[in-house]
Amino acid sequence: MPVPVDDLITDEPFPVNPESVEYEVLSFLVTAHEYGFTPQEIAAQTGHSKATVSDTVAQLVENGLIKQTESIYYIEPWRVDKLTNRLRSLDAAVKLFEVTPTDDSYAESGWEQDVPSLELVEQTEISNKKSSPTVEARAEALVTEVEDHYPE
Repeated sequence: MPVPVDDLITDEPFPVNPESVEYEVLSFLVTAHEYGFTPQEIAAQTGHSKATVSDTVAQLVENGLIKQTESIYYIEPWRVDKLTNRLRSLDAAVKLFEVTPTDDSYAESGWEQDVPSLELVEQTEISNKKSSPTVEARAEALVTEVEDHYPE
C-alpha cells in the first residue's frame, strides 16, 4: 500500500546549536573530512578538554551526524556537503541576529501599552483622548493646504 511522503519525512530540527561545543567539533570534522580523529586530537584542534570532546562526539554519533570506528571519529564522505550547508545556514542565522536593530519597539518593556485596542469601545475612548484642538487644527490646516494647492 502506498504511503504518503509527508508520513515518511521527519522534520526534526538540526541537533547542533551555533557557538556550542557540538558546532565547533562538527565544523572541525567537516573541514578536515578527509581524515578521522581521536577525541584527544579533536580536543587539541578545538581547544576543549578531552572529556568534553568525548561527550560531544558521543552525542554527535548518537544524533547520526558523525561515525565512529574504534576510537576514531569521522564524517562520511557523502554527508560532507549536506553538513557543510547546514553549518553555513547556522552561521547565516547568527549573522542575521547580530545585525538586527536594537531599537525595536517590541523589545522594550511596556510596548503593548502604546498599541491601540481592537475593542471598538476602547478604540473610541483612545480616539477621544487623542483628539484635541491641536490635532484637529493641524488636520484642518492640511485639508486647507491640499484644497488650495489642488483646486478643482
